[in-house]
Amino acid sequence: MGQSSRAISLRHKEHLRYIRNNNPIPTYAMHILHNRHQIGPADETLKLLKPCNKGTKMNCWEALHTNMHYRQGLLIPEQQVTDTNPLFNLATIPRDLQANSPNSSSQPVIPYTHTAG
Repeated sequence: MGQSSRAISLRHKEHLRYIRNNNPIPTYAMHILHNRHQIGPADETLKLLKPCNKGTKMNCWEALHTNMHYRQGLLIPEQQVTDTNPLFNLATIPRDLQANSPNSSSQPVIPYTHTAG
């Protein structure tokens, strides 16, 4: 789960480079390297949740989506929830998150918010 002002395809290439270079600094790369997961194509491993402009709005959307994924048990273990705003508990969890189980896929999917356009 994360945000990027860059295109998802570029972000995916960055993750691949981190993994190829055995660089566990990004949380996702750490998860892939420590669990020996295979990484697939961007269209199978990344999902755009909310296109928006970089800044406060993007930060709020990221925190909300991170919280919703956390509540459904869909975050990778290495990712921490740092914003525990009680208003997030009022948010309705989308059906696609409710239908997923934490261990339903061998390849973790990284949802992203990114700058529109």
